[in-house]
Amino acid sequence: MSSTAFSLSRRVTKIAIPNTLLAMIIFFQTVLVTGIFGVLGFQIYFLHRLYPGVSIGGVEAGQMTRTEAQQLAMAQSAALLSQPITLTTEQGTFTFSAEELGARIDVTHTVNRAFAVGRQGSLLKDMRVQWETFKNPVNIVPIINFDTGPANSALMRLSNELNRPPRDARLWLDGTTVRATAAAPGFMVDVENTRDAIRHAILTRDTTPIALTAHATDPAISVVEPARQKLEILLSAPLVFTFEGREWSIAPETLAQMVVIAPKNGEMTVSFDEAPVAKYFFDLAAEINRDPVDAWFQLNPVTYALTPIIPSQTGYRLDVAAAVAMMQQVWDNPTAHRLTLPVAVIEPAVSSEYPERLGIKELVSSATTYFKGSSADRMQNIKVSADKFNGVVIPPGEIFSFNKYVGDITAENGFVESLIIQGDRTAVGIGGGVCQVSTTAFRAALFGGFEIVERWAHGYRVSWYETGSVPGLDATIYTPDVDFKFRNDTNSYILVQTYTDLQAGTVTFAFYGTSPNRTVILSDPIESNRVPHGPDVIQVDPSLKPGEKRQIDWAKDGLDVTIYRTVKEGDTIIHEDTIFSRYRPWQNVYQVGPSTQSTEP
Repeated sequence: MSSTAFSLSRRVTKIAIPNTLLAMIIFFQTVLVTGIFGVLGFQIYFLHRLYPGVSIGGVEAGQMTRTEAQQLAMAQSAALLSQPITLTTEQGTFTFSAEELGARIDVTHTVNRAFAVGRQGSLLKDMRVQWETFKNPVNIVPIINFDTGPANSALMRLSNELNRPPRDARLWLDGTTVRATAAAPGFMVDVENTRDAIRHAILTRDTTPIALTAHATDPAISVVEPARQKLEILLSAPLVFTFEGREWSIAPETLAQMVVIAPKNGEMTVSFDEAPVAKYFFDLAAEINRDPVDAWFQLNPVTYALTPIIPSQTGYRLDVAAAVAMMQQVWDNPTAHRLTLPVAVIEPAVSSEYPERLGIKELVSSATTYFKGSSADRMQNIKVSADKFNGVVIPPGEIFSFNKYVGDITAENGFVESLIIQGDRTAVGIGGGVCQVSTTAFRAALFGGFEIVERWAHGYRVSWYETGSVPGLDATIYTPDVDFKFRNDTNSYILVQTYTDLQAGTVTFAFYGTSPNRTVILSDPIESNRVPHGPDVIQVDPSLKPGEKRQIDWAKDGLDVTIYRTVKEGDTIIHEDTIFSRYRPWQNVYQVGPSTQSTEP
């Protein structure tokens, strides 16, 4: 295909524009240019000025420079910072300026906020905001900051002035006068909550007085009146104790010294100090207490009539613990100033009233031992000892103790020096011969079929106790540890009567009562383990005259002796006893004057 060149011809046609249209175009262009330059000029003018419609703190600030705006804000700050803040309390009112309590105006920030109106960086948006601000003015409130430091300092000063600790109720004695003070609550400023209320008032520019927030603190002890009244009533008169027509009293002055005042569970309480109260009652017990006294009787062996030798006496025992508890109960009824003492009345086991009721009507058992040839001192001790048992009454079921009735073996009790067994020898001592009496009592109990509770054999065989008897039926005592005891295991009272015949050299224990009709069977002594006695012993006694000699011990071989006792009531065996005695060998012992040369008896 061959190429062909085309030439295109362009035709330019002239269009004619009407004059009216042209005029309009020129007009609008002029307006646009004028507007642009107007806007540009406006923006340039207000580049460092506030836009119209902007006010600070309600004061028109449009067209103000930054310096002028700062001056306006600072002027308003002075008014705001001098705003009074009033705190009200029960103690009065306290007024501070807002600045004193920590109010601070941020002038720079306030002015910056005013200048920020219409200046967000987008011309169209800014122009719209500027236009709206012109139509609807914008008020920039001065920015207030709150510094807690000044408020804290001011409130702490108030706290030091207003705070008060709670006051506890008090109760005390001035002699016998009762003093008391009532409780009062404490007052504590609530710094944190009050500071928050101040902050709110400053930031909201609220000038309404602020009620100071405070905490009332309760006292630990608030109740005092009941204790005060009890104490006044108690100390208004002596406290009187009675028992069987007798009276003892504690004066108010003494009572006051026994009182303990102490707080408990929020109230004052009164009580008694148990130490002085107990001491008072212990001292009182020493005056009131007495042991009961059993009656002793002398028996008419013909009529069996009983004549009291020692009348019975009722015993008294003050219960100190109960008395102390009674005192503490006084506080429940302090008007009761007369109290009955808690004294236990202890009736005697043997009463001297109606002696015929004791059932003492016949001889139950008796025993006699022999001491003829004893020294006058030994005989005196036997009589003194035996007399201490004459008239004793042993109630049913009671244990008779020889040592209880014989008492202390002393010169004050009528005993004299005589020969006694002391260790492994015979020596001079107080009370020689008392074991003659304990041996006699033992045999009366043994022959009567009574329960033997405690019996000890002598260390060696004593001739007196085997006179008219067999070996193995003696009983030694050594107060207070070695005793002879038996139990009255019958249903009747037993009266002990003793008879001492110094001329005949006999001592007798007779038990009277109601016979239980017992049969007592004693075996013959079973002797074993005999040990021959040693050679004679010579002792020099300076109290003897030259050439004088006397025998104080008689030789006896050592021996084990066993006696069996069976006691029956009818066909019933009530006791089976083994009475065992082990005696050491004993030599003849002679005392000689100091000039005696011979060692032969």
